[in-house]
Amino acid sequence: MDSSIGGKLLGFRQIAQEKLQHVFYSIPSEKDLIIDPALIKPLEHVCGASWLRKKGIDKIFKFDPKNPPPKRKQFLYFISSSLLTFKSVLDQISGYQSQTSSLMEPDIRYKQYHVLVFPSVVASFEHLLEEEGLYGIVELYNFQWDFLLLDESILSLELPNVFVDVFVRNDTTLLGSIAQSLRIFNLVMGKPHLIFSLGENAEKILHMVQRIESSKKGGAAGKGDRDSAEKEPEFSAMLIMDRDRDYPACLLTPVVYCGLLLEIQTLNSGSLVVDGEGNKIKNGKLAILQLDQEQQTAAKQEVTSLRMSGAQDMIYREHRYRHFSEVISLLSAQAKTLGLEGKAYTREMKLSEMKDYVTNKLPKVAAAKKELFKHLRLCETIVEEIGANFEKHQMIEESILTNTNRKQIMNYIVELLSSDAHKHNTLRLICLYHVTIGLTGEDMTKLMTGYLNAFGYRHLTVFHNLFLARLFPDTTILSKTKMLSQISIPTLKTPFQIEANKLKQLPTDANEPSGTSASAAAADRDVVLGAASGTAGKSCPSYVFNGNYIPLVTQLTHLIFAASSFDNLNARLGHLERLKVSGRALGGTDSQFALRTVKELSASSHKAALNQLLPFKEKTMFIFVVGGITYAEIAACHLLERTVGAKIVLASDRIIAGHDLIEAVVNC
Repeated sequence: MDSSIGGKLLGFRQIAQEKLQHVFYSIPSEKDLIIDPALIKPLEHVCGASWLRKKGIDKIFKFDPKNPPPKRKQFLYFISSSLLTFKSVLDQISGYQSQTSSLMEPDIRYKQYHVLVFPSVVASFEHLLEEEGLYGIVELYNFQWDFLLLDESILSLELPNVFVDVFVRNDTTLLGSIAQSLRIFNLVMGKPHLIFSLGENAEKILHMVQRIESSKKGGAAGKGDRDSAEKEPEFSAMLIMDRDRDYPACLLTPVVYCGLLLEIQTLNSGSLVVDGEGNKIKNGKLAILQLDQEQQTAAKQEVTSLRMSGAQDMIYREHRYRHFSEVISLLSAQAKTLGLEGKAYTREMKLSEMKDYVTNKLPKVAAAKKELFKHLRLCETIVEEIGANFEKHQMIEESILTNTNRKQIMNYIVELLSSDAHKHNTLRLICLYHVTIGLTGEDMTKLMTGYLNAFGYRHLTVFHNLFLARLFPDTTILSKTKMLSQISIPTLKTPFQIEANKLKQLPTDANEPSGTSASAAAADRDVVLGAASGTAGKSCPSYVFNGNYIPLVTQLTHLIFAASSFDNLNARLGHLERLKVSGRALGGTDSQFALRTVKELSASSHKAALNQLLPFKEKTMFIFVVGGITYAEIAACHLLERTVGAKIVLASDRIIAGHDLIEAVVNC
């Protein structure tokens, strides 16, 4: 099963190449490619420069609005679906047109300018094309590469701005692109028996998939859909979840190595920048808290990149899911071993041995040292930027999750705003406080004032954007009467804690929810893997957050796999009214996407069939998170995978850290 799934995951690249090839072949003769710099890294997962040249591409240029390449032959622009970028392309094309003799009318049968738009052409592009007087001169094409395989069992659509567009601006345009990719996924892998959705956007995507498949039925176009409906699926279940259903998994600070790498550097389609000069922590701090410019210049180092793929970096493969404290000591030991290996072969060698060493051993040792040096540089940056305050910050996050020491939490945040303010990470902690405990009017005013005093009142709109994403209270209702009504006596359990305790997501919270009997608690002991009193060991997925929290997506997956029957699943997940179920196990084609809750299905005619389905013979799950997935969630799911003997493939529109989510809202 694993080899079959792995082979089919690699097939998404071939599908993307076929789509791209179709566009190239529809444009006769040779052409030059002008590509948006943001799309270069993702395109490397689809094809290389040599493949492009075989398909009729002569020269490749980076798109620069101010420096257009010389006009030689046909131009094919490859850009993302940004109206501003498209306007810059049209301005460049207008410049080329003005250089052409006005006496020569363009032959519209052979267009000289072609624009390939990722993921799709929007209606405003057509209107702008007509307004600029280039209709009939420029040809537009859609292209979407669907899923890119970034690492083993990790897929990404690399769609830009999904979180901001969907959860802040309420623009659901990109959900259509996600639905198209999930339909392709169903064609390749087969439709799962059960499809779980959590969140209104996840439901919208499934309804879009249904409409797409319905429109393809009948004729040659629908043959693939019929075949996928008939063949046995590679995945028993699918889980699609909205990002806003589990903000803590994104806002908490991870302790695993791969998670901390994204806390300091930017990830671009699986490649991480290794830059000794700048990082996320430095760039978000106030200028007065930074070193002098002369000191920064002196610290400049060569900028390189690290591929976060276990297949291409063995050091990363070995340490990616380890606790960071272990990684430092292991890398140090590895560095010593490489140093000794470099010396061992230079003493008392025969000529033949020396020749063999220089030819075969030395290049490998040198390459290993170079790769190890990258990781050591990154570890050094993590220690310098995060290490000094890390333990205290972890304690504060634990207090936020367990709703204890509120005064200490507020004092810590206020102190950060006054002495060590960070544009995104301080706001991230404030949002975590609101999501888990809830901000009163008085606290909200205090924190907003502190943030605006630190970074300027031009950021006032940031808090409204955060409110739209349900990360902050509504700032428009700050009246005296409303503020008084918001101030209440602190409760022992917040709504977040009650919900998280029902799903056993808080190993550090020893208190059971009210009304839970001792026998029920004993029956659910297996729900938290490896949990100990107050802490969780490496056998518990909560280790990714230092034993404080199990990501919701991981816990839902475990509960689905652990269910001995659908009745058992209803007992554990029936209280989640937002969790909807569909899939081929529910019967005919029309009912596959009739989304219903677990409780509704337990009282329906499908109950007997669902009881036969569970427990799954093959524990295989495909997970998609709308709005970005974190490496902490990936690490927790892969630990669960090893613990229960399952196969879990995770996907999203992007891989993000909490910093990236807040930065997207701030820059919205």
